Amino acid sequence: MFSYPLNPVAAWALALVSIALVVEAARRARWNAPVFEHLVWAIATAAVLLGHRMTVTLPTGLQLHYLGSGFLALLLGYPRAILSMAAVLAIDGALAQSGPIGGEPQLWGLRMLLAGALPVWTMWLVVSASKRWLPRNPFVFLLGCGLLGLFFAYAVQLAASAIAFVALAPSVPRDLLDEFVPYALLLASGEAWLEGMLTTLLVVYLPGGVRLFDEGFYLKRR
Repeated sequence: MFSYPLNPVAAWALALVSIALVVEAARRARWNAPVFEHLVWAIATAAVLLGHRMTVTLPTGLQLHYLGSGFLALLLGYPRAILSMAAVLAIDGALAQSGPIGGEPQLWGLRMLLAGALPVWTMWLVVSASKRWLPRNPFVFLLGCGLLGLFFAYAVQLAASAIAFVALAPSVPRDLLDEFVPYALLLASGEAWLEGMLTTLLVVYLPGGVRLFDEGFYLKRR
């Protein structure tokens, strides 16, 4: 987690863009879905929020934590993943502000775009490209999207965060990035591995539990 020095105008502009994304996601979400789907949505959101609160602080003061947005995209689909990440980042920022570490709620818009929308978009693109260009085989989804795709989504988010940090805080020593990137990639690989296993279990034992797994496409007889 980086601290980005944003001026109020930029912070409000990014917040307005993020709010527009949230409103559009809310418009597209299936609010009339069965109660079970809403229950899964709530549990997944609470679990990701808990992961965000469990941070690891490096000696330089940078914090690493579970991200979860790519997995939410696979599990819930695009609209609900956006809504979940908006709530997670807002609550996490509010709790950090009142806690011993301190927080910056004014950065919600930037973090929503970097840690919320970007991995969700990336995961959706990976799944779409997989369906279009790769063989129609469930193992392609489980390995290509549920494991490698998740790692790719988190690596893209990490690269975007690092670029934004360099652009917004050019005077900060680059030693911070040199320490952050290896640990963050290691954490991302572990997160992708864990979420890949969960995706496999859900696809096998809970049909329909993974929203972006198109059963009609991958399991249809040829």
